[in-house]
Amino acid sequence: MAQWCKGKISLRLCVFAGILKFLCVFAGMLHINGLIFEVIFCKKVCSMKKIFFFCFVLGVIVAGCKKESPKQPTLLNTHWVLSYIQDTKSNAVTNYPATQSNKIIIDFTSSNIISFTGICNTGAGKYSFSASGTLEITDLGTTKIACPDVEWEGYTVRSLQEAYSYSINGNSLVIHSNGDYNLYFIEN
Repeated sequence: MAQWCKGKISLRLCVFAGILKFLCVFAGMLHINGLIFEVIFCKKVCSMKKIFFFCFVLGVIVAGCKKESPKQPTLLNTHWVLSYIQDTKSNAVTNYPATQSNKIIIDFTSSNIISFTGICNTGAGKYSFSASGTLEITDLGTTKIACPDVEWEGYTVRSLQEAYSYSINGNSLVIHSNGDYNLYFIEN
């Protein structure tokens, strides 16, 4: 047995104390030589209630230190709102019209259906994608109602039909297209 585990301490308490010592040293809460630990556990200064209280406090400290990473959006089951388009030939960026109150939104469902809600039209199609970022959209059909800024729906639909890949960074989705425009969406 370790030097700090000699005496009339039971084997079970000694093993328990050894585990606690390891956790405490690992957490940087004790001096390297474990002097405080020896005083608390091996000199019988503390009762079992104090040991359990110490374990509870240690557990709260360790649990409180865990940082939760913010939830990253996924391609599926997220409302994606068109923010701007980028010309695939000149790389020129054009922002979505600030005067347009209706937004262009796409959704990818788990049943491989992409839904499209435009300024005044709606539509749907099929898609397939891979974890490596490839994307293919087929059979995308929409209604044909005329309204102000409807050309943005045309840009979006044609670019979606020519999509070949996607990437998600933070709350942004980029759909790369072989068509006229790459599409930049933000999570809604």
